[in-house]
Amino acid sequence: MKSVFNAAILLLICSIVQAHHSFVAHFDMQSQIELRGTVVDFKLRSPHSSLIVDGISYIDGVAQDEEIQRWEVESMATSGMRRMGVTNESFLPGQQITIIGNPNREPAFRFINSSFFITADGTRYSFSERADYETVDSDVLASVTGLEKLAGRWSSRGGFGSEMLLPLNERGRQVWQDYDPKRSPANTCEPMNFPDMFNAPYLFDLGFEDETAVLYNEAWEITRRVALNGLPVRPRLDGLFGVVRARVDGETLVLESGGYIPSRWGLGSATQKLGAGNDMPSSARKTLVERFSVSEDGQVLIYEYTLKDPIYMSSAYVGRHELFRVADDTPLYDYDCEIEAAAMFSRTPGDASLEVGK
Repeated sequence: MKSVFNAAILLLICSIVQAHHSFVAHFDMQSQIELRGTVVDFKLRSPHSSLIVDGISYIDGVAQDEEIQRWEVESMATSGMRRMGVTNESFLPGQQITIIGNPNREPAFRFINSSFFITADGTRYSFSERADYETVDSDVLASVTGLEKLAGRWSSRGGFGSEMLLPLNERGRQVWQDYDPKRSPANTCEPMNFPDMFNAPYLFDLGFEDETAVLYNEAWEITRRVALNGLPVRPRLDGLFGVVRARVDGETLVLESGGYIPSRWGLGSATQKLGAGNDMPSSARKTLVERFSVSEDGQVLIYEYTLKDPIYMSSAYVGRHELFRVADDTPLYDYDCEIEAAAMFSRTPGDASLEVGK
């Protein structure tokens, strides 16, 4: 059977997965593997869906195994899978499947990453072939004024970087260099923090209710309801997202936050832009100012922020990220982080096998 993979698809998948996971540490993004076999187990979950398959691997159409082996496959979170068309019924035990992805950097570790699946009837599920989001006609937005111009559903295309952008002091540089993936909150379902949350490739809702701004991030299903009169609000009781105050500056929504609890990835996540491959912790002295404005045509949400933490940073960092308007009825999906799925972030050959049927 001729391999269905080609270099163009490989490069596209590499660019996609790198945007939301520190894949290069675990998977060979310059190589591809084709796995043909039978589904043993499939779990649609976050932050990583998973499959267990009994099959044979192929490279350039040449079988790499003499006998059927058990393989484990890491894929995208529920939202990414659903936008590919995958449901809980897509890959049932006993079904034949072809999976195309990237092999583990440990050659003997049969744990691969994929966002490209082909079932026995020829149905293809591929992130690179998913339908684009529906957009909103600019004429519809022409009559909207004031803060309501900010209201709507927005898409982040993600932001990953390999260069540390934050101005770290000596202590900050040391803890960043001493990063241990096994100690990352990514393994324990602690939500990513702001502002790096906005660099993750998920949807974001912004709306206004009774003089209150309501901000919802699809990732980790985080809601921040903040009164526009400047009264302080603690979005999460444990203080992970600090104490937030909101004010209006013309047609710009401004959030000012402090009172954070320390976090192992409070300034930046290894999987996103500000972590640059390693988690960057924050202290109780972290402060954040977020500004939300919109482009003249109403199609781009401009997210600007000033981030400070004198324990780890030598000066403030000023950043900017753009999100793009999508139709208000674009589906949002549950995140429902699961510990086994989260722990795949730093999985190594010595870790326990993925559970079947639980």
